[in-house]
Amino acid sequence: MILTNKEIEELIGETELCLGAARKNSKINTNLLRYKFDETRLVVGDNLLKGAIDYYEKRIQDGGQQLVATSALEKAVAEVKPVYNEHLTIGRLILKHEPEKLAKYSMAGERKTSFNGWVSQGRAFYKSILADDDLVAKYDGYGITLEQLQQGLDMMVNLIQVNIDQEGAKSDAQIATELRDNAVDLLADWLSEFKVILRLSCADELQLLEAAGIVVKSK
Repeated sequence: MILTNKEIEELIGETELCLGAARKNSKINTNLLRYKFDETRLVVGDNLLKGAIDYYEKRIQDGGQQLVATSALEKAVAEVKPVYNEHLTIGRLILKHEPEKLAKYSMAGERKTSFNGWVSQGRAFYKSILADDDLVAKYDGYGITLEQLQQGLDMMVNLIQVNIDQEGAKSDAQIATELRDNAVDLLADWLSEFKVILRLSCADELQLLEAAGIVVKSK
């Protein structure tokens, strides 16, 4: 059963109300004992409730971390793209009459569309240029210094780590979602049973059901 955050919050609140009424209202407590719903079984509900709350909050926290990591990745990509495109354009200009070198320095052809493919092309591009002093000197003739080329490589390498961080955060959020959903399912199942017992035990005293937060339809 997949519930929205609002539905989970409602489930938690409803469980808290039912458990609270079962303990604070002596009549409800006594009536429940007829069906052997004693403190031990209420504690089961307590534990399931705590688990649902803990995993619900953990999912919110991990979801927030995923958003932060995704934003950091998007920012890093946005920063390196214009730098890479500029250096690639200048490189193609320098080597426009040398197709073999265009291929050798990862300048030929379209850029790959996948993230990993695009980064691999970019990293190979910078490494090959920085290993060729003559080509670095030609870049300098267009105002692109050695330091700028090195910075381009550093930005590409940083992208790899930022992507690893983002994938890790995404995985954590997925795991937290599964754990939350499992905990919520267990709580919802327990509360469903508890409400049936509440209705049975308080059938002759409907005001007690109202005290437990269970809406009673007027006849």
